[in-house]
Amino acid sequence: MSPVIALLRAANVGGRTITAAQLRAAAEGLGHTEVATYVNSGNLVLVPAGAAAAVGPGLSDALAAELGFEVPVLTRTLAQWQAIVERLPFPDEAASDPAHLVLYCWDGAPSTGFDPTPYGNERVAFAGHEMYAYFPDGIGRSKLTLPLIEKSTGRRGTARNWNTVRALLRLARERA
Repeated sequence: MSPVIALLRAANVGGRTITAAQLRAAAEGLGHTEVATYVNSGNLVLVPAGAAAAVGPGLSDALAAELGFEVPVLTRTLAQWQAIVERLPFPDEAASDPAHLVLYCWDGAPSTGFDPTPYGNERVAFAGHEMYAYFPDGIGRSKLTLPLIEKSTGRRGTARNWNTVRALLRLARERA
């Protein structure tokens, strides 16, 4: 079975704390194997017990039952994650400034008519169920926020910087 990358949305923000140990225990309780977390911000790599498409809903339900709040989980297979990395539209930025390069994973195909220019110097590119964004002045200062992008694209999502994207790829390949 091919590894799956699971990304929790809004983990460890706004008092919604989920520890890496809780996340691993939930995944293992569902029968998933070779479970690994990456930093304590809702990143998980595992080999699924069944269909890859069932991982996100299963984890979301298990975590909600344990924690008492909704925990959306977006998933990508190793093959999907490799394709995401390969189609990166900002290779120079990835090499020189990966902490300011962000991958957004959406819960479906987003509307791609979004124009970031009113919000600053950010550059964005859409591909499939993802959006790549480069924040040359830093994401913390940007007016281009996840809630604004979600409203504009009509999708819910979560974001990871490029260092995390590469680390998750390495973890998934180790389990392949």
